[in-house]
Amino acid sequence: MTSLATLLSRLPLSSIRSRILVIALLPALLAEFGLVAYFTTQAFASAENALHGRAANAARHLAEALQYSLVSGDTAQVNALLETERVNSQLAMARVTDARGQALASVGNPLPSDTDPYRQSAVIHLPAAALPADISFPAIQPASDVLGRVEVAVALDQISAFQRSALFHAALLMLAALAITGVLAWRLSDRLAGQLHHIGRVVHRLTGADLSVRTELPPQGEVGALAAGINDMAEALQTHRGELEKRIREATADLAAKKNMAERANQAKSRFFAAASHDLRQPLHALSLFVAALKARNQQPETQNLIDNIEASTAAMELLFNALLDISRLDAGTIETRPVHFPLQKMLRDLDQQFGALAEEKSLRLRFRPCNVTLYSDPLLIERILANLIANAIRYTDDGGVLVACRRRGRMVRLSVIDTGRGIPPDQQENVFHEFVQLHNPARDRSKGLGLGLAIVSRLGRLLGHRIDLHSRPDHGSEFSIDVPCGDAGLIQPPASVGTPGQIPGDALVLLVDDESAILRGMAELFDNWNIDLVTAHSADEAVQWLDSIGRAPDVIVSDYRLPDDSDGIEVVIRLRQKYGLDIPAILVTGDTAPDTILRITQAGFPLLHKPLRPAKLRALLTHLIQQTRAPAMG
Repeated sequence: MTSLATLLSRLPLSSIRSRILVIALLPALLAEFGLVAYFTTQAFASAENALHGRAANAARHLAEALQYSLVSGDTAQVNALLETERVNSQLAMARVTDARGQALASVGNPLPSDTDPYRQSAVIHLPAAALPADISFPAIQPASDVLGRVEVAVALDQISAFQRSALFHAALLMLAALAITGVLAWRLSDRLAGQLHHIGRVVHRLTGADLSVRTELPPQGEVGALAAGINDMAEALQTHRGELEKRIREATADLAAKKNMAERANQAKSRFFAAASHDLRQPLHALSLFVAALKARNQQPETQNLIDNIEASTAAMELLFNALLDISRLDAGTIETRPVHFPLQKMLRDLDQQFGALAEEKSLRLRFRPCNVTLYSDPLLIERILANLIANAIRYTDDGGVLVACRRRGRMVRLSVIDTGRGIPPDQQENVFHEFVQLHNPARDRSKGLGLGLAIVSRLGRLLGHRIDLHSRPDHGSEFSIDVPCGDAGLIQPPASVGTPGQIPGDALVLLVDDESAILRGMAELFDNWNIDLVTAHSADEAVQWLDSIGRAPDVIVSDYRLPDDSDGIEVVIRLRQKYGLDIPAILVTGDTAPDTILRITQAGFPLLHKPLRPAKLRALLTHLIQQTRAPAMG
């Protein structure tokens, strides 16, 4: 019993087999134990009753058999009768006493009355029939018809042996019944567990998207019904998956068609903006050239103010176009980061000088908290981010001020631009980083920009891998922050010495190729003021003709990127280099801001200037390229 209970306790009741064994064996164990206990108890009672009956029968038999022996006083016969009855009835003891209680005869071992519960006695009476004449009472003189008493006892070891034998056979019977029950339950559980394992494997394959698998069990019984239900479910899932795959293919095709339409529309939009930008930049470029030439030739003070206003308006238009150009360059991925270790405080002083006057014009207080920390990033791009944030804060703050601060956060430094402006509603805080979004400029006031400053900040942050956060409350101001890694002050490189710009040699020759006559005239005026020889041409063929006519190669080629007949400036430079067998320096100028155009020019390795270009920047680049080319010859 104990070993069986231990075995059942060790079985994992989470399995079907163990549960079936427990369900089968526990009731069988309880039923068999109850039956064995009942029948064993009955057997014990029957054995006790039999012992009592045997002792009572022996006492009655002796009481009848001893009548004549006692009357005759034959003690030997009395002992013989007692011994015979003791042996036949398996008595432990038998004895006879007279009417006065005096022992007359005894056989066996007398047992104490407190240890022998199986004791019987009977009274010996005178015989009912008349005594023979020759029998007298020499030994017994009865006062009445009672001759004496006979007492018998049964030994306890007999009933104990019977109990042991009965318990042993009952245990054997229980074990046999449990073994038969266990074998039957094991066979049943093994069959059921095998069926369930088969169903489990099928369900596992179904969950693995193998909807073609089916159970192979007959549909009889509960397990068969379960298997049939799983097959029906798998069939329905397979059918549904087929329909779903069909819908997905149709939806994918529809999405692909819509995506292609959107891409074509986006490409058309990009081409439109690129063409529009190019077409708008062309006259603006020519205008800036004419303004620069006019400013250089003007000798009348009364017209100088007018020229300055025209130049300011041209510069404002140039700033707006350059903002669009920055977006295009960032989208094209042509801006490379150059991280270095640099001090932040110097950058803040430069920004203070740059924006201090602008803040004073609006009666705002612009403050820079001292930040004596070293950063590791691209200082030019970090300065551009802070400049855009400060300009944006000043633009949308009517009273109060703007604070630029920093604080260390572990290995990072958080740079924050905090204003007391109008604030940004929570539902618009993500949109302000998109292009052309201006919350407080419904009239599209040009002085408030195009809504590209924060879009550029967002793109520069992603390019640098720096996190940019915004916290703002309407009517309480905004806080824009950027997290920049800390740098090492010992690794700060000293600024490179800036040499005095050299002069362009008087015999230098520049070739200008552009299909716009106005631009050619404006550049000719500008170069004439610079005293630089210039050859202008509308195409590569015209440029070759002019150069052949003067019989020399140019020192620098300045070419527009877009040219007639599907040619471009890259092809012009390559053609002229091949003609003269020289690696002639070249500058490409374009009004096209399309990302693929910028990327192609950058990959070609040519310096790129965007229209409208600043004359001073063009002259500085020309000087650098000519001096770089002639330096080996001079050496």
